[in-house]
Amino acid sequence: MDKELNFVTKYYRHGGLDIRRAYRTTLSKAGRRQKIDIRWIAIAAVAAVLIVGGAITVLHRSPAQHEMVIMAGAQNRNVTLADGTRVTLAPHSSLTYDDDCREVELTGKAYFDIHHDDSHPFVLHDEDYVIRDIGTKLVVDEKQLGGDRKTTRVYVIEGSVSLMATRGTKGVIVDKAEMYQIGTDATKPSKVNSRSANDMTVWATHEFHFDDTPLPVVLSDLSDYYHVALSCPDSGNKRLTADFRATSLDSIKSMIEETLNVRIR
Repeated sequence: MDKELNFVTKYYRHGGLDIRRAYRTTLSKAGRRQKIDIRWIAIAAVAAVLIVGGAITVLHRSPAQHEMVIMAGAQNRNVTLADGTRVTLAPHSSLTYDDDCREVELTGKAYFDIHHDDSHPFVLHDEDYVIRDIGTKLVVDEKQLGGDRKTTRVYVIEGSVSLMATRGTKGVIVDKAEMYQIGTDATKPSKVNSRSANDMTVWATHEFHFDDTPLPVVLSDLSDYYHVALSCPDSGNKRLTADFRATSLDSIKSMIEETLNVRIR
């Protein structure tokens, strides 16, 4: 019961606790079948209220929550939530939330431009992790590894977030241009290197950002996005600092050639 109570207290939010949903999620994590005991649910909810909100002697039942599910088809889908947060869902990804759009669950991959609110932090979670916003733009990318196992990468574009494994006790702060990953059953996130920021962001923003980037990396990023093979035999130690809107590849190619005095094939 300790695990179940810990989960209830961890995700308690005044006026927003769906105790049945919390119980089902906890059983799913533990690999157990659902067998709802209404008496236990009431006890756990009261305990959570006492721990989080102080001594309250009656059980407050929250109004029914309306679950929203937003799904992307074969193309990216852009969504603006009620709080002003902008989300770009990658193909075949989905976002789930209740009446409070400040707490969401992602399946797949998404870019978030979060509307910051000191009094009501944005929370993104699933069975493996919890992300709490400290004012940011970020990309979250879940990749299935087979079976029930997956790995999730979190890349921060602007601002910072806190990231913690649901099975752990210590989180990390992920700052701008940093990327961490967390896998199924992991107890803490691990830092990983991103070859370039474009790896994580250009699919959603359609913008390239190069900051003293080696020319071979620039060409690789462009090749991946435009599905062509670009090369430059005289790249040498050439490096590029520039921002491009992903419109015409020919225009981008010409500007790079003129800036660096090279010929791109």
